[in-house]
Amino acid sequence: MIMARNMTTVQDSNSIRFGSAKFEVGPDIGSLVDLGAMRGIVFEESWDEVRVTSDNAGIIKVGMNNHMASIEGELMEINLQTLATIRGGIDNFNTIAGTAQTVAAEQIRLTGQTLKRLANKNGNGSIVTAVTVKNAAGAVTHALGTDYILGVDSAGYTVISRVPGGAITDGATVNVGYTYTPVSAKRLLSGGLGTFQPRVARITNYNDAGKEFRITVYNASPESGLNITFPEADAEDPAMTPIRMTGSPDASRPVGEQLFEIYDEQGA
Repeated sequence: MIMARNMTTVQDSNSIRFGSAKFEVGPDIGSLVDLGAMRGIVFEESWDEVRVTSDNAGIIKVGMNNHMASIEGELMEINLQTLATIRGGIDNFNTIAGTAQTVAAEQIRLTGQTLKRLANKNGNGSIVTAVTVKNAAGAVTHALGTDYILGVDSAGYTVISRVPGGAITDGATVNVGYTYTPVSAKRLLSGGLGTFQPRVARITNYNDAGKEFRITVYNASPESGLNITFPEADAEDPAMTPIRMTGSPDASRPVGEQLFEIYDEQGA
């Protein structure tokens, strides 16, 4: 029996990548949106080769045109607001308000100056209204700005925190009453806007140690329109739509850095 012989050995085990990747898109690097569950995430670079033919030395390779880079995958989470972000400003996205709801007394324990999230939120991401904050017994009404403060977190939820020196002691439980108006529906309207606003597209792979291998494509736009495929009624897979973001060189960036970046912590 002829034994197979290894042609080489692993040169750098840290350069072998495992697992899938997170796909993000946004107007800039500081405001990327995670697209969520996907399949088949792929990065691809392409160009048109430029050749010059001489009379006496054959074909001379000169360079390339149309240098491009793409990130694509099958999007499983069909979130209309996310789709509007991906599609670069050619749509109008809005929400339809539902019926206002009232919470009489939601119990929240306030510790230190930690912001605590209320269980419900306004659909438009604003601070809930008609807020009352009382002690656990309901006998004392606390004052906004003196005893507690309100805000909104990155997900649009109202958050509350105690004010040092106020009437709410550290670790006390308060009863928060408020009114909120949820969203009853979301809408994506399209047609009539034909200019894409540039987007940044990024995929990030993490290893077991949490180190990143990521690829960022600048000046990207969607290559094609929506194609939402609904499976058979008894199929296990959800409805999905393919997403392909293609980037061209961004002239506002330094030459040699205009198309994409590959950043590697795993192989360092």
